[in-house]
Amino acid sequence: MLVLTALLVASAASAENLVMTGYVDGYKVTMAVRADNLPAVGPNQTTFDLRDASGRDVPDIADIGVTYEVAGVLPRRNMPLSKAGTAYTGILNIYKAAPYDLFFVFERRGEKQRVVRFSFQTRDNTQSGQQNR
Repeated sequence: MLVLTALLVASAASAENLVMTGYVDGYKVTMAVRADNLPAVGPNQTTFDLRDASGRDVPDIADIGVTYEVAGVLPRRNMPLSKAGTAYTGILNIYKAAPYDLFFVFERRGEKQRVVRFSFQTRDNTQSGQQNR
């Protein structure tokens, strides 16, 4: 199993999103967390987009999953995903302000399993005074 740490490319695409992109074996995984600028304690709507080397959707996925943890601390939590169009969506439940590691795992039919690791810092949502949407 190949694990590749995501490039920490935070996009300014929206003031309400944290966007990170990771690459593994020519595949591109983009994670977008809808929150008040950064993932915060509580539920955070999260979307994953998986593309092949030519930039197209990857339709023949045999298995896909997401786990996350406070960096280096077990146990990991699972994030149930649903597919909406070409994206995978789920709720990232942050239970404390801390550095997190999130692992996006996928297997294309007839290929090996691949893992993209995203690392980010969360914060307590009381600092912003707003709730996540």
